[in-house]
Amino acid sequence: MLIIFSVSCHIGADGKKLKNYMTPAEKESIVFSAVSPNQKYYHEVAETAEYIQEMSVYDEELDSTYIIHITLPPDYDKNKSYPMYMMTDGIWRLSDHAELRPMMVNGEIEDIIMVSIGYNYGIDAEEIDIRLVEFVEKSDRFLDFITNNLAPYLGELYHIDNKRSALMGHSLGGLFMYYAVFNHDKYKNSPFNYYVMASPSFHITNNQWYWKYGNIEEKYFKRNKKFEKQVYLTAGDNEAYGYVPVINNFVQRTKVYGVTTIDCKIYAGDHSSFVKQMLRDSLLKFYGKG
Repeated sequence: MLIIFSVSCHIGADGKKLKNYMTPAEKESIVFSAVSPNQKYYHEVAETAEYIQEMSVYDEELDSTYIIHITLPPDYDKNKSYPMYMMTDGIWRLSDHAELRPMMVNGEIEDIIMVSIGYNYGIDAEEIDIRLVEFVEKSDRFLDFITNNLAPYLGELYHIDNKRSALMGHSLGGLFMYYAVFNHDKYKNSPFNYYVMASPSFHITNNQWYWKYGNIEEKYFKRNKKFEKQVYLTAGDNEAYGYVPVINNFVQRTKVYGVTTIDCKIYAGDHSSFVKQMLRDSLLKFYGKG
């Protein structure tokens, strides 16, 4: 397995230099290796695992270890910069490294660096109560881990064009994107300009989590005069919990504040069946050569 280290002056999406806020213990925890066969869906990438790097990293604030998978462009050049496409729910997104990489090979999209964030082995990453911790209960700490630790660290290894980098999440991960995009201004780093918000679970914000997610757009615009992040908002037309009406309501709310950078697309399908196509479309939208 090839691990490429380079030194770069990494600039955030806001034009400011990114700073790595990892503690010494967090930096020392980092281990690179080949993709572990312990990954539940390893069989889906077994034939292409040689192109994927695996990184283990501990975060003190969350007291958790995360497994990061990284796919570099086919002809990675350390002297060039590349957009980064970072995906949450790494247990399901690992297969997408193998499925989306050919889009670079075939020239459908420009070269990008694909990254996915997953839980440590031994943790049931498909259990909703586990996912609720990072995506909802401790979303502020998880966003801190991504923006102030992981993204700037990767920027020290590879030349990343943060002004054209994206953060993606689906379902609870989509709800986390909602939190992330309307709270990005609270963090010292701004490593993303694009956000892929797929099937955000808005329905759970009407109960015990309303205190945290209730109309955070209003709170954002009390702190800011404008919103310039680009959002690709998607859902399936056959989802439960009334996703489509709630999403449409969200879009209308943002228009009150003059937001024009949310592109909403409703796919044919249920909660998960449209995701593979949506990922391809999001790459074509942000990085397509056509």
